[in-house]
Amino acid sequence: MKTIRLAKSVFRNNNVSINNNIFRNGFNNYNNCINRSFTSTVNKSNITEEQNKKLEEKTQSKFFKGDVALEGVKSDGTSLRWYKTTGYTYDEELGGYLPTIDDRRIKTPNDILVVVPSKEIALSIAAEWAAQEKYIRPARLPITQTIITCLEIRPEGREKVIGEFLNHLATDPTCNREMYDSKLQKLQKEFFDPVVNFASEYYGKEFTISKHLETSKHPQELLTSIKDHLNSMNNFELCCLQLISQSAKSYLLALNLYYGKIRLDNLYKSIALEEEYQAEVWGKVPFGHDLAECESHNEIAPPLFILRNMKPIPLPQK
Repeated sequence: MKTIRLAKSVFRNNNVSINNNIFRNGFNNYNNCINRSFTSTVNKSNITEEQNKKLEEKTQSKFFKGDVALEGVKSDGTSLRWYKTTGYTYDEELGGYLPTIDDRRIKTPNDILVVVPSKEIALSIAAEWAAQEKYIRPARLPITQTIITCLEIRPEGREKVIGEFLNHLATDPTCNREMYDSKLQKLQKEFFDPVVNFASEYYGKEFTISKHLETSKHPQELLTSIKDHLNSMNNFELCCLQLISQSAKSYLLALNLYYGKIRLDNLYKSIALEEEYQAEVWGKVPFGHDLAECESHNEIAPPLFILRNMKPIPLPQK
């Protein structure tokens, strides 16, 4: 089994600063592990030197032997970097790539082994950890955070995500238009018609366009087709699409983005179409647009990268 190592210096200048708070609450408990490792709560004056030695060996073995558990990395970025090398390897039995830290496998906060479907994803995780300096900054581990979210989803979590997809279709902004003839309505037609047309062709059924405050009552056959399609996806595909849809505020926009119908650098024009129209009328908040656009890109880029470096998602049954 061949292991690829990455030197820290190679990625020193490639820090990725992405603010993506996807780490689970359990990920905030690393301070507990660190404290147990270096500051024992046992009153050492009441135990023998031999017991002290055994206690030290036991606590150290938790960090320097076996797999690397990520349950303890502090979310505030104050965890010290304890490792020297990062890399990845391929495991035939597991059928996937494993990013490594000091030649040790990585486990999620819920003790799930990190196995990813492609070399590119494993390499990106290794690069993120190699780029860490004195302290480990979770905000600079966007691919790692996204992968953990994908791996830790449970069956009931999948059902909830699919239910949210279907519920939000009724208020998808691409299917809701201005009632009166106006500049906004023309902009909606220009930006959203191609998005809806592609999605209708993709599923073989027409999406319903609503006006003003009405919700879109899509055909039941279409909703069933979308539900079956989402159920056919694996956890990586489903979670990444959900994260993109959440940031884009639209499943149809996420679908168009994945298939290259919209570029990421042009996506925000569609996400904030009405907001930009209102800003032209009432004025803009200085730098507000730029910050919101950067935040959207930072949230969408990691799951989109993962989807683009996997096998294509399954096509829906028409």
